[in-house]
Amino acid sequence: MRRIYTLILISTGLVCLHQIPVHGQSYADIARIMSQQEIHGTARFQGIGGVKTALGGDISSISGNPAGLGFYNSSEFSISPGYVFINNTSSYLGSTLNNDHSNFYLANAGAVIHKSPSSQRSNGFKGGSFGFGTSRIANFQNQIIYQGSNTVEDFIDYAVDEANAQGPDTYDNPDLLRELPFLAFQTTLIDRFFDGNSSGDTTFFYDRNIYDIFDPDQIAFPSDEFPTLQQEMITTKGGHYQTNFSYGANFADRFYIGASVGINTLRLDQQRVYREIPTDADLTEFTLVDDRLLEGTGINGTLGIILRPVNVFTLGVSYTSPTFYEMRDESYLSMSADYSTGVISDEVIFLPLRYRLRTPGRLNGAAALFLDKFGFISADVEWVDYGSAKLTSDEVDFSNTNQEVSTYGSVLNYRVGAELRFKALRLRAGYSLQEDPLEGADGIDRSRESLTAGLGLRFKKFFVDASYVRSNYNISASPYPEGPTAFIENISENAVLTLGFKF
Repeated sequence: MRRIYTLILISTGLVCLHQIPVHGQSYADIARIMSQQEIHGTARFQGIGGVKTALGGDISSISGNPAGLGFYNSSEFSISPGYVFINNTSSYLGSTLNNDHSNFYLANAGAVIHKSPSSQRSNGFKGGSFGFGTSRIANFQNQIIYQGSNTVEDFIDYAVDEANAQGPDTYDNPDLLRELPFLAFQTTLIDRFFDGNSSGDTTFFYDRNIYDIFDPDQIAFPSDEFPTLQQEMITTKGGHYQTNFSYGANFADRFYIGASVGINTLRLDQQRVYREIPTDADLTEFTLVDDRLLEGTGINGTLGIILRPVNVFTLGVSYTSPTFYEMRDESYLSMSADYSTGVISDEVIFLPLRYRLRTPGRLNGAAALFLDKFGFISADVEWVDYGSAKLTSDEVDFSNTNQEVSTYGSVLNYRVGAELRFKALRLRAGYSLQEDPLEGADGIDRSRESLTAGLGLRFKKFFVDASYVRSNYNISASPYPEGPTAFIENISENAVLTLGFKF
């Protein structure tokens, strides 16, 4: 039996991992994740921890502080391919698993066209530069596996509780059940039962389909002696990219100002495959597959300035407006139960949901100290109010979701980096900390720490840079609502190579 749903009941959100409603992530989680950015840009700026608000002369200024384009005195083109390796360590019900995932991607590409004035103007205008570039600002490529033996309650227990909680209307019409208990009923993991009494009254209820699933001589629920093995693999693909059109101007080598329009595109393709294997039962195993495709396009604007009060010191400020997205969400659930007598399966297809998402603006302040011709040290502070994100739709009511989003905190993200110069050689290092807007909810610190390093060679018409970024961050996942929680530690190692040409 095929069942088609609109997503009306999902907007309240069921908290699980890092990416899907019903079986997974809530829309409040989506608002938070789409508001976050990783260290991005060219290898040069990644090598110094993503610091760029008070610096210029790099294509990363196109998507960072566009005032930095005013530092250019020639035109330039560069491309930055990247490679990321992610190691996940999961802990679930006392069991630990390790899994690796890697892929190649395009980190950054762009061009700057410099234009000098034909003559020095009285206002000190010394020219400006137009920039066009694309950067990957977040990576969704990942694969997580966790498993453990549950001796207390399993998915079937959850489906029983959820079915009974929906009330008596579903006893005569199980099609009224919500998605997961509906699939459990259709695959005979649960069934309707009734009790009669001496007065002739009958009480209906849902329970485990004991006689079809378990050996009658065995118990009908997980225990220390008869545990249920639970396993889930979560595979995500895609990324979040921003394309910017920018301009930066230079006034007397003391004041730089720039503006940018950013077009954001994102695609997140995720599949979650969850399995349960009971002990000594007619049910060999059952599998729940959750497929989801999330796509969006958004627009924002950035305004920035850089001041150079003295030759060896700069101050920078930039503000990026909220990004306004048009989102499209597709989901599909299927379940199959493999019994000793055969396989029973069913599915639920959700009609595509379109909605609007506004992510928070970003305010950056920075300072840079230049060590004559030997390099520089720079630091950024970024303020983001995650609680200001908002979802709206003509199809569903997001009021409960927006109330949850409003509980998210505002954070300060910190970045510091340095570059040393020895003739044509550049050596770089940096550090970045992105704070957790959930402030350690559920005992999980979701902040992201990054250590960076890099080197480069600079010549008159050509340059090459390489960077390495190692990041640590934690997430959590649950196989189904109210299920046990898996804790996942992620270590991401990211390498980028930038090839650039001046003309």
